[in-house]
Amino acid sequence: MNLDEESKTTETDAEPSDCVLVSLTLNGTISKIRWDRKISLLDAILDAGIAAPHSCCRGNCGTCVCKLEEGEVRLRRNFILSEAHLQQGLILTCVAAPVSNTIKINYDEF
Repeated sequence: MNLDEESKTTETDAEPSDCVLVSLTLNGTISKIRWDRKISLLDAILDAGIAAPHSCCRGNCGTCVCKLEEGEVRLRRNFILSEAHLQQGLILTCVAAPVSNTIKINYDEF
C-alpha cells in the first residue's frame, strides 16, 4: 500500500469528530450508538430508537439516571444527584454533555 492509499483508508475509517461512540446497557441489551455532540445524550439514545427511561428532560426528576462506567460527561445542570451519587458515577442523560470521545453507560447497574 502506498502513502496515498493509506491516507484514503485512514480518512474513510476515521470517526467523525463531532460524534461520541456510546455503548449502553438497558434491560440486559447492549447497544452501540453515535452521539452528536450538539444534542443531549438522552436525545441521541431516543433518536437511535432506544426506549430509555425519561420524563422531565431538564435534570429535575432523575428518571433518566444511569451509571457512567467509562468515559467522561459534564452535566449542564443537576438538581437531583448528590455529590455521593456523582462519585458513584451516576449521571442524568437528559443534561449530559460529552467530554470524552467514547463512553459506556449502564441503566441496569445503579
